[in-house]
Order: sequence, then structure tokens, then C-alpha cells
Amino acid sequence: MAASRPNILILHADQQRFDTIAALGNSHMRTPNLDRLVNEGRAYLNGYSSCPVCMPARHDLLTGASARHHGYWSNSNNFIQSHTLDTFPRLLTQAGYQTVAVGKMHHNPAREHHGWAHMFLMEELPGRREDDAYLQYLDSVGYGHIRCQHGVRPLFYHTPQPSRVPEEHHGSAWVAHKTIELIREKRNVPFCIMTSWVGPHPPYYVPESYLEEYRDADLPAPCPLPTAGDRQFAPSPENPEPGSLRSQRLREAYFAACTLIDTHIGRILDALEETGQADNTLVFFTSDHGEMLGDRQGYQKHYPYEGSAHIPYLVRGPGFAPGSQSTCPVNTWDVTATILDAAGIDVPAEHPLAGDSLLGEADLPEDRIVHFHHGNGRSRYVAGIGCGHKFVHFYNGGEEELFDMAADPWEQHNLLAKGDAPEIATKLRAATLAFEAEQGQGERVKDGEFVDFPYAAPGRHMASFYPPWSYRQYPPWTVGYAAEDRAAILAEMRDSLQDETAYICQEPEWRADAIATWEKLGGKGEELEAIFAAVDAKQ
Repeated sequence: MAASRPNILILHADQQRFDTIAALGNSHMRTPNLDRLVNEGRAYLNGYSSCPVCMPARHDLLTGASARHHGYWSNSNNFIQSHTLDTFPRLLTQAGYQTVAVGKMHHNPAREHHGWAHMFLMEELPGRREDDAYLQYLDSVGYGHIRCQHGVRPLFYHTPQPSRVPEEHHGSAWVAHKTIELIREKRNVPFCIMTSWVGPHPPYYVPESYLEEYRDADLPAPCPLPTAGDRQFAPSPENPEPGSLRSQRLREAYFAACTLIDTHIGRILDALEETGQADNTLVFFTSDHGEMLGDRQGYQKHYPYEGSAHIPYLVRGPGFAPGSQSTCPVNTWDVTATILDAAGIDVPAEHPLAGDSLLGEADLPEDRIVHFHHGNGRSRYVAGIGCGHKFVHFYNGGEEELFDMAADPWEQHNLLAKGDAPEIATKLRAATLAFEAEQGQGERVKDGEFVDFPYAAPGRHMASFYPPWSYRQYPPWTVGYAAEDRAAILAEMRDSLQDETAYICQEPEWRADAIATWEKLGGKGEELEAIFAAVDAKQ
């Protein structure tokens, strides 16, 4: 337990991969402020999401417990299992902390506070202006007419989109503005602020100067699909070909979105310094999950592979040696345990934590194993990381994978496929079975074995470039809207295809898919065709 109660600041990105911090060996990145946290704090090189998809990971962080306690096994769940769980903001509020949530929380309903004393929301897909502080802010500065505040979607979900507002009014800047205000207001009392960005989650809606910074940069290529193929995840036909211009531009925009967030993290860190609170503030930087970004020909999250599950994980403050690094595997649940330990809070016995405090990390065993999981039914998997290896069990056919993460960091060679499994496989499998029985879906373990489903070839799902669930995510949709509202949304779509991004419209397959998707959403094909004609006229 910490000797005194520090302030707590959680800097939380959405869908940011582990390999996006320059100081940790990623020379393609520009992240001077995350580099600053690396140099001034402790970098955990093997940080993993406890469930690599949005809502489950965020509820894991809130509760410090698995979906068995809160109910979110995947993004398909609608509501939390209980509205009275002992979340870390609720426990901190009860202990006298000023607790504030800023940015994307992904609660359902949106203003379910989960113990936060104050909430200033900027949701990815806000349902009502009245619930969203950022929408109200845009209205106050003359940009309330913008319908797609974080980029046009779903048609241009993975298309670089220059921001239609100046950087000072961009959502990434607003989150920092609000956090800095709170730091200055709360500087004489202990606070816990969770600052959460929408980015680098797509759409890639980034000020043009950031896109230019990465234009035609020499970027690392996506890791290939293993030669043995992938029986659990199906690439979508809409995915860009590896090495194509679309793939390059998409990667540029993703990394640009990471640098945009880094810029505003720097402003927040400066505010801590200026108010004399840097030394007594425990700062975390992490993400809910990563982004495949073309690895194994996949996009999005939910995969058990590195691009999706491996996340950035930095801690600065009392108890964490400056410039130190750890290879001990850690995950989302450990953040919650560390927060509560630092605040001197004992967790109620009826709500045991799934993670361990990282204060006094020397007490953690060298052969520590952490786990993550995702999904229900046939699509479910459960994984264990430890002793330099990753083990994954898929309930679809009971297939299993084991990777040597030092020798094979991009998971190209399944050691179990050779029929001569190393000894570590037995240890990781047993630990993963125990985790599933105790923290996961216990009904899927019987007599010490996984209860699997017959194998079925995977269909198109969230691995898709244009995932089917995005069809219902156009905010607000145009069916039944007045002509001027439809025209406003169409204008935003047209404006998102600037000269720098119009190249994507030159692909006949992309145009055909965009028109088909638009019509599924209730639009008229000729509306998109008119936009494409305008793009052609500029070429």
C-alpha cells in the first residue's frame, strides 16, 4: 500500500496498439510525450487487454473483475449485470477522492455513472446532444452543424479524413482542455480523473498536418497470414491488399491519430508540472485493446493476436522507478488493483479482484501468467501469457495454438501443430483451464477439460474491413430526415474525400461496395454516384 494517497490520472486511448511508442523501439512513430512517460516512469513491455474489444475491456477496468461479475463478454451485451458493483470510481468517491470521467466511457446507458462524481462525455456515437459535453461544446463554438463529429462512417470508416474543425476544437484537443481545467480546479484535493480519447479508433479523422507528417513514410509492413492459413478468422474481401496504396494510407492515418493524441497528452503532463502535482500523481497510459491494422490480413480487434491484444502500458508516479522497464506480463485488471492499492482502499471480500497491484512488483512471481478472453459460444477463445509463450484455446473445434513470443513475435508458427509440444504448453494450458473455471465461463469446463463446439468455418464478422454491425452506426441516419438534413450529411461525405484521400474512390470494387452499403443504410445509389462524379471532375 502507498504511504500517502496520490492523485490518480488514467490516460486512456481507444484501439491503440502496443507498437506505437517511439521510445520503445518504434522508430516510425513520433510520440515525444509518451516517450517522456517512458523515461520518467515504468514501461510494461508485455501489457495485454483482459478482453480485446471495447465494452468488456472498459468494464474490466471499471470493476477489476471479469465478465462473470459484470456481464460484458463481448460488445453484443446490452447492459451491465448489476448497477451497484464496487467499481474503482465508486470506491474512490466513497474514500474522499474527487472522481471525474472525461471523454469516451462507453457506458450503457451513456450517463450510467458507475460511481463517477462528475462526467464530461465525448462518446464515439453519441445518442443525444444533451448527454454529450463535446457536442455541446462544438455547438458553442459554431460547429454544431457537423453531423459526424468523429468522422464519416461507416462508408469511410477506414478512410483518412482530414478534420473539418481546427485542431483546437478537435475532440482529441477538447478532452485535454477539459482535463487541464479539472487539474487546475482540483489541485488542492486528491483527485482521480479518467481521460479517455475516441482515437485512434476509426474513422481516422485527423488534422491534415498530422496526416502530412506520415505521408509516404517508411512504415513497418503488416505481419503476414501464416502459411498454414487461419481456420478461426476469415479476412473480408473488402480488406486492402497488403502493400497497396490503400493499406499504406490507412496505416499512415492510424499512426497520425496516435501522434495527435500524444500531442495533447503533453499538454496534460505540462499542466501537472505547472500546478506542482506531477510528483504526487500516479499517471497511467494504456488502451482498451489494439488494432490488427492489416496483420494476418485482418482489421479491428477481438483477435487473440498481438496487434489486437497487446497494448501500451505505462505507469509514472510514486512507487515506479523512472526509466525502468518490465517484461512481467500484466493486463487490464492489474491497473484497477494498482489504483485501489495506491489509494489505500480495501476491496470488499464479496468482490475479489482478478488482478494484482503493481506497487511492489518485486513480489510478483517471475513465471507469472496472465489471461485474456473474448466472446460466447463457438466464437469464444481463452488465452494465457507467461514464461515467454502465448497459449490460445478456441472453442470452435477445440483448436489450440502455442507461440514462442521471443523467437516468433508475430505468431507465425504454432508449436502445437508440430505434434511435439514443449513442456510449457502443459503449464499454460492448465493455468488457462483454471482461469476459465474460476473467472471465465465455468460451464465450459467439465472434468478438467474444455467443453468445445464442433468446428465450423468462420463467416464474415468483426474481422471485416466494413463490419456488418457498422451498418447501424451512422449517427444520425437519414431515413425520414428532411431534405436539408440529408444534404448536410451528403456534404460531409463529399468533403471527407479531399484531394489527398480521393484516390480510394478510383477503385471500382470500393465504389461498388460503398454504393451497396449506402443502399443497405437506406440511401439512394445516385446520391453516392454524384459524389464520385464530383471527385472524378477534380482529378
